[in-house]
Amino acid sequence: MRRFRSPEAQARVQAKLADALWAVDEPLARRLFEEAFVATSRIEDDPKEGSRAAREKKYRLRQEIIRRAARRDPALADQLLARLSEADHIDPLRPASERARHRLTSAHDLLRENPQQAIRMVRESLDEGVIDFTLFFLDELRRRDPQQADRLFERALQSVVRRAPPNLNELLLLGSYLFTERTRISFSIIAGRPAVNVMPGLFAREVGSPRLIRRYLDAAFHVLTLMASAPAHRLAPYESGLMAAAIRQLLPFYERYEPERALFLSGVLSQLAPHLPEPLRAQEETPPSESEQLTAALERARKETHPEKRDLMYLRIAYALYTQGRYDAAREVAEKIADPKARAKTISILETAIWRERIAQGIEPPDVRSLNLDLVSESLLIVEWAMALLRKQRTDEAKLLLHGQIARVLADRRERASQWLALAGLLGALRRVDVEEALPLLAGLVRALDLLSENPPPEAPPIEGEQTHLFH
Repeated sequence: MRRFRSPEAQARVQAKLADALWAVDEPLARRLFEEAFVATSRIEDDPKEGSRAAREKKYRLRQEIIRRAARRDPALADQLLARLSEADHIDPLRPASERARHRLTSAHDLLRENPQQAIRMVRESLDEGVIDFTLFFLDELRRRDPQQADRLFERALQSVVRRAPPNLNELLLLGSYLFTERTRISFSIIAGRPAVNVMPGLFAREVGSPRLIRRYLDAAFHVLTLMASAPAHRLAPYESGLMAAAIRQLLPFYERYEPERALFLSGVLSQLAPHLPEPLRAQEETPPSESEQLTAALERARKETHPEKRDLMYLRIAYALYTQGRYDAAREVAEKIADPKARAKTISILETAIWRERIAQGIEPPDVRSLNLDLVSESLLIVEWAMALLRKQRTDEAKLLLHGQIARVLADRRERASQWLALAGLLGALRRVDVEEALPLLAGLVRALDLLSENPPPEAPPIEGEQTHLFH
């Protein structure tokens, strides 16, 4: 039995090996996936980081394992997900359970190769809530099969309306599918609690069909009238603020499609006005531009005196810019992060994500080493590049690229744990190019892990946290 320096090391390495060995020894690979998943439950709180950091670390590790397992066998991923029963509270803006979030991530990965299985996984997640991952899946599905995407959207809309009581945040989240380009989503705070898609002017386009828009407006009117049945003065500040923001967001569409309902909702808004939280009482007629919003967000971050909070604000701004495709601006903001390790990691994540997308578009990167990425991210890009070459039938070039990076990783002795992770990914890719060359190298890696786990060197560094799920 292998012994590892930490549960994190065990989970990461076993998941990588299971993925790489699947075609060679499926029973062993299944066992490794299960052992890796179980290992995540043994991660203990770090006194320096707190319980939240431990939960986040578990989440990221489980996400990696589930995604790899689902690509091999969705049924295996379901078996692993069935072990999760506790509610997840890592991110209040994503209130669905951890199981639902992992299922949605895996569904997105499966969409290209097994769309029906992916759609089934999303349908099963709807009972536990609609979150941003649901919208990202719908957006990708619409590019591939608009009719299927619209049907799944209607299913999600029905699940939100049938929930007791209906969730206005989820309803507004679904509005991104109909009223924003590139499925934009905004997160805000009302009376100290999270609110979704209440940023003025966010719903500025009619991307969905008129039929779907009318279905959505009917559902929204049902939810809003239920909430409006309570006297305005009895509503909590959050409820009144969320209702008012939702009505302001949707009123232009009611005026266009259902003017009689627009009149009713305008009356509700007038009744709510005296009871709104102070920031919502005076709403600007002209919403701020994206440039003005960015300037304001950067100014708030600059004025924050607590270093960790300031860095977190910059990280969120960088992520928002990244999701909008504004990569250069995201990198510029990431440069403002004070903590050197966090700054370097964030920039590495951005560069990796940017080049993965470019490779998928057929753009070949320059010398990957010149990007100054960490060893694992650098190897990940090499794998993506090699797979792109393989799809173009440029097998010899793909093999040469992988062999060169394998030699580079083997020569890098600075971080043993990163070396293992990088090698497992590279050898898994090489197996797809030339299985006869990859298998002896994979067997050698397993033997090396066995020997090292029996006598771990004292200087072997612990595995540090991988990239945050925000950028994954």
